[in-house]
This record gives sequence, C-alpha cells and structure tokens, in this order.
Amino acid sequence: MLKTGLTGEVYDRILFVVAAAWNLGAAATLVFNPDFLLAKLSVNGPDARLLARSFASSVTAWGIGYALVAFDRKRFRDFAWLGAISKTIFFTVYAAAYFGGRISFKAFTPALVDLAFAILFVEFLRRTSYRETARRGEGGTEGRRDRVTERGGGREI
Repeated sequence: MLKTGLTGEVYDRILFVVAAAWNLGAAATLVFNPDFLLAKLSVNGPDARLLARSFASSVTAWGIGYALVAFDRKRFRDFAWLGAISKTIFFTVYAAAYFGGRISFKAFTPALVDLAFAILFVEFLRRTSYRETARRGEGGTEGRRDRVTERGGGREI
C-alpha cells in the first residue's frame, strides 16, 4: 500500500505524531473545557466534569504512547496494537450511541476519526510485521529471541 524504506519511516512518524497530537488535543479539551464535549454529548450532572477530566488521563497516556511509536517505531510498535484495539472499541461505543439516536453526528465525528486511525494503525502493523519485513528482505529479526533447540544446544532463529 505504501512505499517502504525511508518513505515508509517518514509516513509512520507523521502518522503517529498526528495521532499523538489528536489525543493530546482531546485531553487538553477534556481538562480545560470539559463543558464543550459534555454539551455535545448532552451529558449533564454534577459528576460529569470529573468523569471527563479523569478520562483525559487515559487519552493523555495514549497520546504519549503514539508519540513513543513516532520516536522509535520498532521498540514501541506494540502500542499500535493497543491503540488499534482501543480506538475500535471507542468507535463501536459511539456508533451504538449515534445509531441509537442518543448523540448527534457532530458528537460522533471524533469516533470516525479514531476509526480512521485504527485502520491506519492496523495497516502499519501489517506492513511492519516480522513476516512482511523478512519477505521484503529488510531483516526482520528485531524483536525475536533466539531459542535453544531441545537437541544439541544449537541455536534456532
């Protein structure tokens, strides 16, 4: 789908920097202006601000995780798995609310953005998998541990 090599590395870095900025921007909104999001979701109540601000801690942690992937995509690659899973779950929750008539399309839009990120993360994971990088001749032994075979003590990769 995408070019490999340096172009792929630059693309990956941009993808995860944008994902980090998206999450950190959302977290800032949740902390400093929670009423903005709460109004769009029609959430009222004395504890709504507390819930929004506590949710910001998780959103911030994910943003830091995506920044780490941008910094070193091999070392922190597994954060992309967690991101793809969590963004898909977030989309599913909001899709159920939208199609159930509980939220507006405008409130559903961030979930669509997260779904797009989830798809791009899965594409990144597929493209950077051991099997795929080995097939293209890009090495691919990073992250794999040598195993001692049961007979003879030889090494198997």
